[in-house]
Amino acid sequence: MIIATAGHVDHGKTKLVHALTGIETDRLEEERNRGLTIDLGFAYIDDELGGRLGFIDVPGHIKFINNMLAGVGAIDFALLVIAADDGPMPQTVEHLAILDQLGIALGAVALTKIDRVDSERVTQVGQQITDLLAPTSLREATIYPVSSLTGEGIEDLKTTLCLTAAELDTAAPDGHFRLAIDRCFTVKGSGLVVTGSVFSGAVSEGDALTLVPLGESVRVRSIHTQNQPATRAQKGDRCAINIATHNLSREHVSRGNWLTSNAQHLPTNRFDVRIRVLASETRPLRHWTPVHIHSAANHIHGRLATLQASRFEPGETGFAQLVCSEAINLCMGDRIILRDQGANRTIAGGVVLDPFSPARGRNRPERVAYLAQLSSRDPQHNLTVMLASAPTGINRTRTCDRLNLRDHELESYLTLTPSCSFSETLIEPVHLEQLILELLQKLDDWHRDNPHSKGLSRNQIAHFLARGVNFVDELIDHLVANEELIKSGNVLQRPGFSAQLPPDVLKVWEKVEPLLSREPTRPPVLHEVASQLGLPPKQIEKALRECLAKGLVVRPVANRYFLPVAMDELHQLLSRAADQGQLTVKQYRDVTGIGRNLAIEILEYFDGRGITQRQGDQRKIIKPFIPPAAATNQE
Repeated sequence: MIIATAGHVDHGKTKLVHALTGIETDRLEEERNRGLTIDLGFAYIDDELGGRLGFIDVPGHIKFINNMLAGVGAIDFALLVIAADDGPMPQTVEHLAILDQLGIALGAVALTKIDRVDSERVTQVGQQITDLLAPTSLREATIYPVSSLTGEGIEDLKTTLCLTAAELDTAAPDGHFRLAIDRCFTVKGSGLVVTGSVFSGAVSEGDALTLVPLGESVRVRSIHTQNQPATRAQKGDRCAINIATHNLSREHVSRGNWLTSNAQHLPTNRFDVRIRVLASETRPLRHWTPVHIHSAANHIHGRLATLQASRFEPGETGFAQLVCSEAINLCMGDRIILRDQGANRTIAGGVVLDPFSPARGRNRPERVAYLAQLSSRDPQHNLTVMLASAPTGINRTRTCDRLNLRDHELESYLTLTPSCSFSETLIEPVHLEQLILELLQKLDDWHRDNPHSKGLSRNQIAHFLARGVNFVDELIDHLVANEELIKSGNVLQRPGFSAQLPPDVLKVWEKVEPLLSREPTRPPVLHEVASQLGLPPKQIEKALRECLAKGLVVRPVANRYFLPVAMDELHQLLSRAADQGQLTVKQYRDVTGIGRNLAIEILEYFDGRGITQRQGDQRKIIKPFIPPAAATNQE
């Protein structure tokens, strides 16, 4: 169990940890010289029930609040320290507010320095503490009067910590491994070591991790948890990891970075939160207020954009977007603390609802309504809300990133939240159905308005889809498979649609078709057609090009147009002419009766379409002809 102290400067936090563990947590020379905790200190002991207690001793001075915040982001238990002689002081109140905003409900109060006061004073301060805790997440915390000097009450407090640790939930952690780095140093002979609190998931020796936001890949060489060698670390552990990498040095790693097993984890510059302004504030928190943003061990600057009104009153809860001065890595459910521009006081706190919020339309009513539906703790619920609120679907990878889920975890949630999958897109069935209905209606309207056009290309169809649809090809293939669209050459059309010829072209076609039908596999050349009809060759060619676009004819050679049925017959005759799947020009000419030159031209046409493949003087049949009925039966 990881325990963090909290409380006003000089209320005895470091001495209390020493009394409980026998370890001095002030490791810096300046701390020892001044008798003042400046940075995070750590101590570990084996408890009486076979577990291990880890203590994070945080600084109490207001100047070092950033360090305090870095230490309490992912703790199991808060130990609020209040001196009996002073009672609650300004940093007591602020530290308690921070613990409350972080949602830490498991904790106790150590009422220290009772050796300096009488019992009446202990009772008086105890009542002050009870009143102070009442509106916070630590309202159930027990008060333990102790003296680090005489040892009074220390064993009772220690026993409570041991019993609480034994009752903690040790279920297998979900999600990607995430370690919030608060220290980095080098060890001679081992290299780079980072320490921090494990927010989620688990890691083992040899695992590959990513340092973010830098995006650098590293490998886990060794692990210490709670100051002991280990082969594995998981959520709730205080962890040190020796990482192996060729590209990193101590200067590349800083407090606030993360180690994660999610190689796709992206940083963000803006995110949506549900915030609560401290009731102790004397002024409203207004739109675009500059703030200090604290998340885990990270600390950056930003501005707060209100989403419902122009300001938040003291004690008010609402939705906001935080626009950051630099990139930060977050997941849904992460807790944040806001301090004022001068970093003098904590003003608000909240929970991350969307780590990748939009730059435009952030305060649209539907956007605010969407945020209001999200939960801070339930991925299944959030996934359902995300799908229901996305008419064009959600990105699979970015969804895993938002919810901090591994692929198999997302799949398990999808068994309870129905969706359709198209490559990287997940979409709710009702949204897919609506998307398809709207598209098909637009295509029907287009056919009505363009009766002379055969159909549309995939790119043209994409323009009919709503903005944000990122699975155009997969959707078209889906519609073709379900016979909602029909392929016709290199275009697509609705079933039952037949392109109409312009009147002048139709007149020519009605004269040309009988000529092409007389001997379908040996149609006359273009000039012969023009001569027989008594029309200019250019007029005939222009009309036949229009017919070609409509699929009424095929042009396998430069000077002849064939009916599609004739080309099917010539394709079918390949097999009749072949001997064990191979044929020569002579064999094909003899079977078709079309003449050597034309036979060569037709075979070259089939070569170009992958139907045959030339091998010296022979050709191998690659795609035998399948009659339409047989093709339907095969399907």
